[in-house]
Amino acid sequence: MKKQMILPGDSNVPDLPMTDAQVNHMRRLLAWLRCEYMLDEDMQRGYLSGAAAAVQHGIATPEEAGDIVAEKAAQIGHVPVYVRQAVKMLTKALREHDSKSGILEDIKETA
Repeated sequence: MKKQMILPGDSNVPDLPMTDAQVNHMRRLLAWLRCEYMLDEDMQRGYLSGAAAAVQHGIATPEEAGDIVAEKAAQIGHVPVYVRQAVKMLTKALREHDSKSGILEDIKETA
């Protein structure tokens, strides 16, 4: 029996059941967006930590590290708002799918 994820649409678009293969494609797309545009806060903190470590170890000067961070911040800033919103919605939909399918435990249950 295939598990399906239901993505609610607006009133013009009917609910869209998705197969496990389609859900995996959505996961890959989400991962690519997060990596390519650093839309994940943890990735952004890691990038800043890496720049600080580069300065600390003498690999880059503070100015070079600052320029690299500013360049990445500009790239993140150019991501359209609708893409950021879509990433949030897709993340939420995949978490709900994982929760319903038993892949991940609900955080409230473990707390």
